[in-house]
Amino acid sequence: MQKRIVFLIIINLVIILASLGIISHLSIDASINRSLENRLALANIVGQYIDHVLETNLKRLYDISLSGKIDFHDGEWGPERKALKTAFEYSIFTDRIFLMDTYGNVVIAYPHTEEERVNLLSIPYVRRTLAEMKPVISDVYTVSPTLKKVIFALVPLKNKNGEIVGVAGGEIDPTNYLLAHAIKSVYMEPDTYIELMDSRGVIIASNDPRKILTCSQQNKFLNVLIADRKGSVINCHRCKESYPGNKRERDMLAFAPLSVAPWGVSVRDPREKVFAPSISLRKGFLVLSVVSIFTGLLLAVGLSKGIVRPIHSLIGATQKIARGNLQDPIEVSTKDEIGTLGVSFDEMRIRLAESVESIQRYSAELENRVADRTRELLQSKEKLAVLLREVINAEEAERKRIARELHDDTSQSLNATMISLDSIISRFSDYDPVGKQLRQIREQCMSMLKGVHRLVNDLRPPVLDDLGLESAIKWVLEKHLGERGIPYYITTKGDSEGWKARFQGVPDYGKIELVLFRVIQEAIINVSKHADAEHVFVSLIFGDSGIEIEIEDDGKGFDLEGVLESARDGTYIGLGLLGMEERIALLDGKLNVWSEPGMGTRIKVYVPILT
Repeated sequence: MQKRIVFLIIINLVIILASLGIISHLSIDASINRSLENRLALANIVGQYIDHVLETNLKRLYDISLSGKIDFHDGEWGPERKALKTAFEYSIFTDRIFLMDTYGNVVIAYPHTEEERVNLLSIPYVRRTLAEMKPVISDVYTVSPTLKKVIFALVPLKNKNGEIVGVAGGEIDPTNYLLAHAIKSVYMEPDTYIELMDSRGVIIASNDPRKILTCSQQNKFLNVLIADRKGSVINCHRCKESYPGNKRERDMLAFAPLSVAPWGVSVRDPREKVFAPSISLRKGFLVLSVVSIFTGLLLAVGLSKGIVRPIHSLIGATQKIARGNLQDPIEVSTKDEIGTLGVSFDEMRIRLAESVESIQRYSAELENRVADRTRELLQSKEKLAVLLREVINAEEAERKRIARELHDDTSQSLNATMISLDSIISRFSDYDPVGKQLRQIREQCMSMLKGVHRLVNDLRPPVLDDLGLESAIKWVLEKHLGERGIPYYITTKGDSEGWKARFQGVPDYGKIELVLFRVIQEAIINVSKHADAEHVFVSLIFGDSGIEIEIEDDGKGFDLEGVLESARDGTYIGLGLLGMEERIALLDGKLNVWSEPGMGTRIKVYVPILT
């Protein structure tokens, strides 16, 4: 028991700790996921702002075509220069804005002037714009031979007639303050980095100036996200970053692509910072688990010693009592519930000893009383048999009296009433309402008269007195089975009339016939009411020393033991079987019943006739 107590306490502690650990772990994971989702949302917001800035400046380039002043063949460049100046002001094009023909030659630029025609067709973004005639914003591009870093914004250029005649473009310094302002305006903790990068991983803007125009380690993966226009949160390494103060090895990166340019915005946090609550929780949970298990062990050992030892003492005392030693007292030193139990056990020992002594003192007297009581029961049984026989005789006599009174009084009164009704009805026509009511009353009286006749026949069938037992049994079968459409078959062995004449001088022979008739009547009524039988077989054997009757049906049967048990408990179920058994017992006969649910029922009766 001690081991069981320790085991149960430890199991309970483990379950509680495991539940708390799972709940805490799920909560921390949900908090981490929300934090990562917030960082992804921040990257989307910054990206949307930069998209807005780029769209606004692309519209400025489109405004050059909308001015209606573009004409490369009139030799007058004043209108074009004015349109370039208007587009250049308050834009992010920090270097210049230029117009280029369809061959890639720069025709005019602002604020710089070209001494000779410069061809930009070698730049892939220029070729793409001329080929697709769609706006293009480039990655960070290095211009030869100056090695200057620029970003090109290019849109198709239309003349005043609406015809595409070239490209309007602007050069953006990657270190433009407007792009950097979108990053630095977001307040973040010192170890969190927000970066704007192009599709090749070159960082255009960052809240860490050291990273600007450097290449990100995840440029290939981020290029795929930019191409798919898909945001994501990934786990990344920083092993190649060797600038001073960098001690981080792994970061959590939330990345959101832009829609206007092939760029993206990333928000980087140290992985240790993101997962610090989870790590702290796991450490605290581990310490809590060790302390809880150690405390639980101490508690279990203490409880087991306080409970198990007194229980072992009680077990030893009960074993002595079981061996018959009722003299040694039970000693329990504790004053708790177990001590109270020990006191109760000791009181039980004292009373048990007194009871054993009392039993031994009265055992001889009890044996004498049992013998006397047995004799009294035998005498009572004989008296009960006599009384039962008298009750049956009185019952039959009462049946005769009631049948006689019903026949002589009630039946005659109903006949007289019907005669009176006939005389009154004859005075009314067939359509008179009163006559109709009187005829209904007469029909009710006739129905009552038929019911009285049926009741008289059931109380004392005249066929039993007139034609004998065999005919009475046939009458019962026809009335209760034939009229219900249940086929029945009766076989007879022996000469019933000769058998009756042979035993006619036997005392109480009429009572024997009457008891057998009542038993068979009860059995047939039970078959018609409860068996749901399709066939019933009745066998009568008139032997030299007695009569044997067997009744069998193919009905649903019943649980014989359960029915007899219910009858002995005083319920109404099974009283018919007990009554049949008692009647046959008065004739010193035997009644056997076989039945199982779904297997039908068979009843066998044998009554000896002593000459």
